[in-house]
Amino acid sequence: MHMRDPVQPRRKQTPITIRSDRAAARLKLLTRGGRSQAEIIEEALDRLPIPAGVAEERQRWRTELDELIAKVPKDSGMTMKAFDALEYDENGDPR
Repeated sequence: MHMRDPVQPRRKQTPITIRSDRAAARLKLLTRGGRSQAEIIEEALDRLPIPAGVAEERQRWRTELDELIAKVPKDSGMTMKAFDALEYDENGDPR
């Protein structure tokens, strides 16, 4: 079994509509063993390769982001302890 990403509560998830009768029938057969529809769909999607252009664009974006982060001086800004002291009193109530 593969590790899953943290999932949102069902009420916040976007539903998937299956418009193919063939796919719906196949999914129904695959869920008979107790696996959820989401597990089956995730497993199938994991098997598909990500298009080369998408992967390259994502890597380029990640490189640009890393470069921006590297420019931010370390220990700049306020610590959480200093922020809490400024915003909250000794009892933890907002000022």
